[in-house]
Amino acid sequence: MANNKLNLEGQIQQMKSKNIGFNIVKEPEALEYLAKHTYYFRLKHYAENFEKIKKPGVGTRYLALEFAHLKELSLLDLYYRRVMFNIVQDVEHYAKIQLLNALARNKKENGYDIVNEYMEKRKYLDKELSRHQTKYAKGLIEKYRGNFAVWNIIEVQTFSQFIDLYDMYFEKYQQKHVDTKYINVVKNLRNSIAHNNCLMFNLHPSATASDTEDAIRIAVGMGLDEDESRVMNHVTFIKELNITLYVFWNIVTSEEEKEFQLELLHDLVNKRFNRHMFYFENNNIVLPVLKYAQKLVKFYFDKICDNNNH
Repeated sequence: MANNKLNLEGQIQQMKSKNIGFNIVKEPEALEYLAKHTYYFRLKHYAENFEKIKKPGVGTRYLALEFAHLKELSLLDLYYRRVMFNIVQDVEHYAKIQLLNALARNKKENGYDIVNEYMEKRKYLDKELSRHQTKYAKGLIEKYRGNFAVWNIIEVQTFSQFIDLYDMYFEKYQQKHVDTKYINVVKNLRNSIAHNNCLMFNLHPSATASDTEDAIRIAVGMGLDEDESRVMNHVTFIKELNITLYVFWNIVTSEEEKEFQLELLHDLVNKRFNRHMFYFENNNIVLPVLKYAQKLVKFYFDKICDNNNH
């Protein structure tokens, strides 16, 4: 059965009927926030992180949930996506640099043969490349079609296609590189950010995925508590942050870029995350995630500071 369309005032009443309070952010301010900054369907996703009960004949009611709590998670999510977008873009850029540098050192490969082998195994790719809409990509495809080298095909590939080529090259020549299973996690985060998906909508631990044990090993290797890491890295938000930072640290070769991006992220999780942390002091889902995220970021921020001091 379809839900009825609600105007802004109706959305406020709907939230109040679910026991969402307006004691911190008052109703007029909440109305303005819904009108100018977000929308109800998106905002209510964050309520998944708060305790609720079902009352017979009444339905679901939240316990001690304020509109301000939803607004805060919405804002933290927004700021986090903005900062992490540059980090995942760096991973893609420096992965290309890593591939090209490895190729330059390889006397067995001229840069064309591996692409020909790749295109032969991925016969659908030529058609996929033709779907590019930008003038830049179309111009390169028209110029190099049938004679692609690594250094020009990576300019027109999607990140997924590039990872595929990257994997094929390093699998064939066994040169040092970052494992593509980790880069694929970064790709998933990149895609979520590019599509403006909510990342903090569900901070509950989830079922074990193939990359969860990898994330736990990375965290323990950083010196973080194993028991806590085993719980926290079952949260998708944490797992993706953990692995993305690991890849970022190991693939970006510019110390200046590392410092710049890590300082932005450190400021976000240690200053902005803390501003209203008390909202979540009784929430055993949100609070541990925010605090563990701070530990992950601190590790790499301290590391870059130490490097710069020596």
